[in-house]
Amino acid sequence: MIEILIATKNKGKIKEIKKILGELPVKLLTIPENDTDTVLEDGQNYFENALKKAKHYGKKYGYITLADDSGLEIDALNGKPGIYSSRFLGENTPFGEKIEKILELMKNAKNRKARFKTVAVLYLPKTGKVFSAEGKVEGEILEKAEKREGSGFGYDPIFKPNGFESSFSMLGEDTKNKISHRSRALQKIKEIILKELLGGGKMVEIKINGKRLPANKYVYEVFKSVILALIGTLKDIPEVKTVEITIKKED
Repeated sequence: MIEILIATKNKGKIKEIKKILGELPVKLLTIPENDTDTVLEDGQNYFENALKKAKHYGKKYGYITLADDSGLEIDALNGKPGIYSSRFLGENTPFGEKIEKILELMKNAKNRKARFKTVAVLYLPKTGKVFSAEGKVEGEILEKAEKREGSGFGYDPIFKPNGFESSFSMLGEDTKNKISHRSRALQKIKEIILKELLGGGKMVEIKINGKRLPANKYVYEVFKSVILALIGTLKDIPEVKTVEITIKKED
């Protein structure tokens, strides 16, 4: 099975990514807890920051690596905090304090339009190939935070996406994962994984005890090649046109 390392230590991000990509027949790995590396995100845009993280951990551990960089862009603040969203007021400053500061800066703002942006990067260390995808969701900054315990993270409590009446945090993770900036970027990454790593998006029917497995064309082709290779070792076998196999587990 293909293994992909999620290049973040942010538990909220990890949870979202696993939820969105969980249906793929790949194994999603996380950075070891004893890893103390810090990647300096000094890029000029989201892509450069995401690429730095993906390359750092991809080269260190040798896995295909997925990283992203996201930011909240507020029109009244000239697009800030933007790519500095996680480092606004200092990287170790709690998001509660960051939110309070933004609400203070926005106190008299009539234009409360804002957007979340994400650029996700998939890095293949063996070949050096890089794939990227962008996601964006438009909305506005609320006048006060709306937070549901255990739902959302970062600036979610003060961002209300267009078409909804509550913050990302209040909407809950299921709704957020359908419409969020990260979800939109990762849906594109999912298609890239299917096409570039799994041999195409067409799923094939493989069942065990009547339960359909998430097997795609790549899995099918591997299975077929193994079976045909085994048949090729046998003698006095005519040209193979069809193969029917039944495997029963022995007690």
